[in-house]
Amino acid sequence: MVGVPKTMDNDLAVTEYCIGFDSAVSIVTEALDRLHTTAASHHRVMVVEVMGRDTGWVALMGGLAGGADMIVIPEFTVNPDEIVDHLHARHASGSDFSIIVVAEGAELEGVTAKADPEGTRDAFGHVQLARRSVGDRLASWLEKGTGLEVRTTVLGYTQRGGSPTAYDRIWATRVGAAAYRLLRAGDFGRMPVVRCGAVDTAAIAEVVAEQRRVPRDLYELAQLFY
Repeated sequence: MVGVPKTMDNDLAVTEYCIGFDSAVSIVTEALDRLHTTAASHHRVMVVEVMGRDTGWVALMGGLAGGADMIVIPEFTVNPDEIVDHLHARHASGSDFSIIVVAEGAELEGVTAKADPEGTRDAFGHVQLARRSVGDRLASWLEKGTGLEVRTTVLGYTQRGGSPTAYDRIWATRVGAAAYRLLRAGDFGRMPVVRCGAVDTAAIAEVVAEQRRVPRDLYELAQLFY
């Protein structure tokens, strides 16, 4: 067999890009653009829950592109009290609405835990994070802690459906053609990957050996706009 780098989470090692990621980020960005209108007009805090079990690529890039006021991802721990303080500071500065993007796998002390032993699990033993309701739980915490009106939007499977972006279609074609060439050559156990904007190949075992996580410098870039 051969493989292709396909996961909207964009978290495979070795490859710089996975097909499906740009489409998912575009959906998150559009949702945030739309939510800005209602958040501003109703002076609300909007908590937007997006996909991301172990990594926060979709949350971070979608939040950056969509102008989120705070982004919470699995890679970096955020104390819920920090979010409360941030909302108070925004409110005091004259910003009477905020949009917070949270990845479904984010850990928030005192709010929820990904390793909840009572959580519903899938066939692989993973806790079903959609039922963990991190967005709703965070919204309730923030409403109690700030006295502000907080609403939750869970994008769920809308991030996985619909028409792919042109960028994803082009990369799907490029890695698909490369996978075909590997099959014709009998070069099994390998897959095409994206390196430096070009198609390369790597061993499947190397690609799945670990998850590619959001680097700190990119996370700190997002924090500049808080």
